[in-house]
Order: sequence, then structure tokens, then C-alpha cells
Amino acid sequence: MEEITSLSEFEYGALKEIGNIGIGNSAVSLSRLVNSLVCTKVIDTELGLIEDIPKIAGFSESPVMGTLIRIKEDLNGYILVFFPETSAESLYISLSGEEIEKNLTDPVKRSLKISLIEEVSHILAGTYVTSLAKFLKLNLSISIPYATYDISDSIFNSVITEMGYIADFAFVLDAEFLIKEKRIKGNVLTLLDPKSLSCLLERINSMINQNA
Repeated sequence: MEEITSLSEFEYGALKEIGNIGIGNSAVSLSRLVNSLVCTKVIDTELGLIEDIPKIAGFSESPVMGTLIRIKEDLNGYILVFFPETSAESLYISLSGEEIEKNLTDPVKRSLKISLIEEVSHILAGTYVTSLAKFLKLNLSISIPYATYDISDSIFNSVITEMGYIADFAFVLDAEFLIKEKRIKGNVLTLLDPKSLSCLLERINSMINQNA
């Protein structure tokens, strides 16, 4: 808990900038995937204590498509990518080329939808982690994505349980994508264990010392 309250303006600004770069870089890969121009932007960024994340990220009782991705190597943690149901539907239509919307619970289409959401989430997480690795000179990799359709709070709590309640905070990026004239919103949440957070802050502060 001490780590979160001691973040300097530079540390917080650096984390926000890395998020902006990572989400921005995903536009190129997403454009190739949909064979169309994709515009991406980060609407808001916030760092919060674990217990405050549902409120910060705007969790609701409506189901979402959530994808879980593990961060490995120099940092240990998870990235969660959430797409509200309407945004997940728009994303699926943009990727598949289908003109008629199908409900996410449709068993015939659900497998394909999950696969496509996983691919997009993997691109977002990949570009974000690559930006993090380059910016702070870290060796990082990510796992194969796993997507599920559930209440955002349930998905989030399952990750906290998986981590053994060792994460003090999460970094939340509210992103927006414009794909084939469809506006799609999503949340990218990063959870790190305390040791990884310390490593992250040490790398950011070493940049201050180098520029001093």
C-alpha cells in the first residue's frame, strides 16, 4: 500500500505515457487484421488500489467479454482486457464482416467470437507490453490469451484470487477504437505483484537520474 501512495508525478506520468504509446501502436496491427484504417486513443488513465478498481473502471452488472493475459519474465502480473457487450458485438461484426448482429450467447457463433476477441486483446496487450519493455529496458513476454463472457467484477475477482491477493493496485486504461465507422470502447487493466511494482518504479526513477 505504501508504494501506491508514494508515486511521484514523474512516475505516474511515465506510466500514462507508456499506456498511450502501447495503445496507439496497436492501431497498425488492428488495421492489418480488419483490412481497414483503425484509429485508437486513450480516453483516460488511472492508477488505483485494488478495492477501488471496480468503481474506477466502471464495472456494472452487465456481462462483458474479458480476456486474461499473463505478464512474465522481469515482471509478474496480469493484463485484463474488457469489452462491454455492445462493443464486443461491434468488434466482432467489424472483424467477421457479418452484417447481422448475433447475441454473444449464441452457441453457434460464440466460439468464433471468443477467438476474435482473444486475438484483438492479444494485440493490445502485446503492443502495450512491448512499449513497456522498450521504454524501461525490460525483458517481458505474455501468455496465450484466455477470454470469457461474464460479469466484469467476477472476472476481476478470479484474477485477484489467482494472484493470491498479492497485488496492491491496478493501472486502468480507458481506450476507444474507431473501426469501420464503429466506435468501440474497452478497458485495459494491468495488475502487478509488489516486487514487480518496485522493479517498475526503480526503472522509471533511473530515467530521472540519467537525465539529471
